Amino acid sequence: MKSLKLWLLACTVALIAGCGGAAAEVVDEGEALLYSSETLSTCTATCATGAVSCPATTVNCTATNGVGVTCDGTTIACPPPPTCDELYSCSDYSEGYCEPGEPWPKCCTAAGTISSCRCLRYAWFCYDL
Repeated sequence: MKSLKLWLLACTVALIAGCGGAAAEVVDEGEALLYSSETLSTCTATCATGAVSCPATTVNCTATNGVGVTCDGTTIACPPPPTCDELYSCSDYSEGYCEPGEPWPKCCTAAGTISSCRCLRYAWFCYDL
C-alpha cells in the first residue's frame, strides 16, 4: 500500500513539473505582423443582382453590401441593377409555361417599374415589388 502511495505521488509530481515548466515562445511584433499579413482572406458583398467576391488569393479585403469589395487595394464594384430597358415586359411572361423551382425572373411593368414573376402551377404570375 505504501509503494502505491509513493508511486501516485511520483506521478503527480512528474505531471505538475511537465505542465508548468515550459516557457512561452516569444515572437517580436515584426514577425507577428508578417504572419498575419500572409493569412488569406475571403470577402463577399451582396449586390442587387447577385454578389461579388475577392479571388481566393486575396490577403487583405473589405466588403460592403450593395457597394462591392476591395481586394488587396483593387475595388470590384457591384454591377448596376437592371433597368426596364434591359428586361422583358411582364406581359411577355404572364401566364406563360414554367417549371416549379425556376428562378424568379425580373420584368418591367406597363408603368415602367421593375417587378418579379413567380412560377405557380406551371404558369408565370408577375407582381410589383
